[in-house]
Amino acid sequence: MSGNAATARPLGGFDATTAGIGSIIGAGVFIVFPAAVSADGGSLALPLVIAAVVAYACGVAIYQISSALNEGQANYDDGGTRAARVILGPTAAFVTGWVFLCSRLAAAAVAALMLGTYLAPGHAVAVAVAAVVLTAVLNLLGASRSDWVSRFVVAFVVAVLAFVAVVAFNSDLPGGTPKLATLPEPGFAGLLESSALLYFAFIGYGYLASLGPHVRSPARNIPLALPAAIAVVLGLYLVLGQSLLDFFGPASLAAEPAPILVPAAELSGGVGTGAVLIAAAAAGLGALSALNAGCARIGAAMAAEGELAPVFGRRRALLRGRPAVPWVGITAGAAVVVALVLAFPLTTLLGVAAFTGLLYAGGTAVIAFTLRKRHWYTPRVLNVLGIAGALLLALSLPLLDISLGLMAIAAGAIVRLTFRRGRGDAGGRGRPAP
Repeated sequence: MSGNAATARPLGGFDATTAGIGSIIGAGVFIVFPAAVSADGGSLALPLVIAAVVAYACGVAIYQISSALNEGQANYDDGGTRAARVILGPTAAFVTGWVFLCSRLAAAAVAALMLGTYLAPGHAVAVAVAAVVLTAVLNLLGASRSDWVSRFVVAFVVAVLAFVAVVAFNSDLPGGTPKLATLPEPGFAGLLESSALLYFAFIGYGYLASLGPHVRSPARNIPLALPAAIAVVLGLYLVLGQSLLDFFGPASLAAEPAPILVPAAELSGGVGTGAVLIAAAAAGLGALSALNAGCARIGAAMAAEGELAPVFGRRRALLRGRPAVPWVGITAGAAVVVALVLAFPLTTLLGVAAFTGLLYAGGTAVIAFTLRKRHWYTPRVLNVLGIAGALLLALSLPLLDISLGLMAIAAGAIVRLTFRRGRGDAGGRGRPAP
């Protein structure tokens, strides 16, 4: 769920892999395990593997689309609107961009509430709103962090998660809290729902899959870096998830809102607690900043295509010497996230973010399926796996989450009818060269 700004210097294979790991590991891992256990009754290993496989299949689709476009334009830079327009036409461009916006705005609300849950459990919503406003203001002022800062943050977060796994595995203390959740009987439906929720913890894979213009020899390095990054993250999640199950037990883990914090608090005399809180703050604020800026870029790209009002494409530098930013999109995105934080609990927002994210992933797999030019490692069967896996997981989520996600997507029809630019719609049609 996190993301980093594209570097000006081309990345090698190792750097691309580390960038991918950093883009995947974000705020989701801090809160997704309790929801996944609540859905499946205790298992985490198989749902994590299923989520990783779907993420890889859909990541390959994003890479295919990105590399098929002229100039190798990164698909994630505009939420896929240009890719869908070039390959399938303007309607697909709007749907793709709108679903992407819905998923990332919901993900931002999840990141904000995660931050509030860890830093101030009694005032989680207030802290979440403050974090949204703070990151939006920084984005408006053109603030950005360097690649080295991003790498340090990722390394610190990974180290903290590994530390928590070690202390949880080696604890002689009774894990968990007096709170116990009522768990369902394990079954196929619960397995799929758990996998859908855990998919959210992999959702940043698209950043790496679309890094083509910023990677040396992308046709060689990205197909290697993408599975390597997902495999490394999967390994970390498997170890961390099993350690938390051992420490808490399924019923207590399902009832614990901040599971990463408890082992460190009980076993490390305050130092571990501080480290976890810093890691949660870094992951949450980093994700919020990246998602807010990303949604603004997507809005600007859709405005340029005539799918949103032109005001979303306006850029302005609010401080002298700082870059111009799409200030309307930044402000509007922050307002939507604040409204979501105030209106819905974390568990509901997590389900909506997973649902819309899976729909977007399935859509990219559909677009990739239509491409004629492909390599041996991008067979159509992999696209079919991405389509079927994403839709199956999406439809396994609770009906409320699905309904809210569909309502948000349906609102796009009103937006399109209101702001669609009539001229030039047919101009974007066409296919990349076979």
